[in-house]
Amino acid sequence: MFNTLMQGLVLLVAGMGIVYVFLALMVWVMNRFATIIPRFNHILPDEEPKKKVRAPRPAPAAHAAQPAVAHDGAAEVRSALPGTVLRVSVKAGDHVAHSDELLVLDVMKMETPVKADKAGVIAAIRVAAGEKVNTGDVLALIA
Repeated sequence: MFNTLMQGLVLLVAGMGIVYVFLALMVWVMNRFATIIPRFNHILPDEEPKKKVRAPRPAPAAHAAQPAVAHDGAAEVRSALPGTVLRVSVKAGDHVAHSDELLVLDVMKMETPVKADKAGVIAAIRVAAGEKVNTGDVLALIA
């Protein structure tokens, strides 16, 4: 058993010796060639960013935030996102208050409610359940 321990100790010291020799070699190489490396700083100096940063895109205007007025004086409720109509909660002639749910859109597997921009009477519903809508499509009219 003593023999096995001595062999392990010898291997450990030899292994550590190899690591130390390798580290000493790396330090020598870095010191020896330190004058060559700065020659290439003109390619990309440290002051410049390493990655290009994209300019931020302006946020899209929310169509539902400002009610658009239709020709007959009714406010248009538009879709802020593309998706599929899951259910319509109101029908033409219903009275709605501000922030009442008009319909629910399926947007990327999430239910997204569309709410009334103002209080009034539903003049028309322009979509049905199961219908696909795009950004900016008119969903309903509130008089």
